[in-house]
Amino acid sequence: MRFSANISTLFTALPVLERFAAASQAGFTAVEMQFPYAHRPAELIAAANAAGVAFVSINAPAGDFAAGERGIACLPGREVEFQTGIAQAVNYANALGCPRINCLAGNIPEGANADECWDVLVANLRDAADVFATHNIEMLIEPLNRADNPRFALNGAKHTLDLITAVGRRNVSLQFDSYHSTAAGEDAHAQLARHITNIGHIQISDAPGRGAPGTGDFDFTRFFQALSHLPYEGWIGCEYFDPAPGFAWMRNYALS
Repeated sequence: MRFSANISTLFTALPVLERFAAASQAGFTAVEMQFPYAHRPAELIAAANAAGVAFVSINAPAGDFAAGERGIACLPGREVEFQTGIAQAVNYANALGCPRINCLAGNIPEGANADECWDVLVANLRDAADVFATHNIEMLIEPLNRADNPRFALNGAKHTLDLITAVGRRNVSLQFDSYHSTAAGEDAHAQLARHITNIGHIQISDAPGRGAPGTGDFDFTRFFQALSHLPYEGWIGCEYFDPAPGFAWMRNYALS
């Protein structure tokens, strides 16, 4: 199994540009980052190259995240802003050598027409996927759970796969997160096995709490054992919250 460190949620006791070296020192050869846009690509490239780690995933700009926005792809009237964000994400991905971009769908506004938001979402993602394809970039689509994000446009893996079918582009796949699946009330183990051929990237964190494996109730022994027998050769992103992480859990699950 190949693990990548999400430096947006790990090593947060350190400045961002120092987290690359911390990830390398912890044994990682790859990193992912939610939103790299506060730093110039050259700064990120220099830090990653000095640490000897590669980028495997970033998120496209997702609106005002601090204010609660979780993407803008489904929002009528913000199509131009979405397109601008996609162009920025592609520029960063190309500079960083990053082959995947996660596009968050967004929250359906209070009082909005859900069908209209769906149509906007499909059209925006089709256009973005076509742009990504010209740069050999894979689009990831992630369903955030509605316990934490009650108005999120996507509700679980099946709904997201319906969206992927509607988008109808070959370079689009599911980003599967053990925490979001569990918090959504799904059987994450069953969802993993059922949809593995449509999964382009996996992220892990325990539930509840979104901490390291072993800090909550999720059965990671079963999860990793199942994953070891499934046809998945991609990365497993460690997207849990820990400002100064240790990785004893990898030894506990015989993964190091």
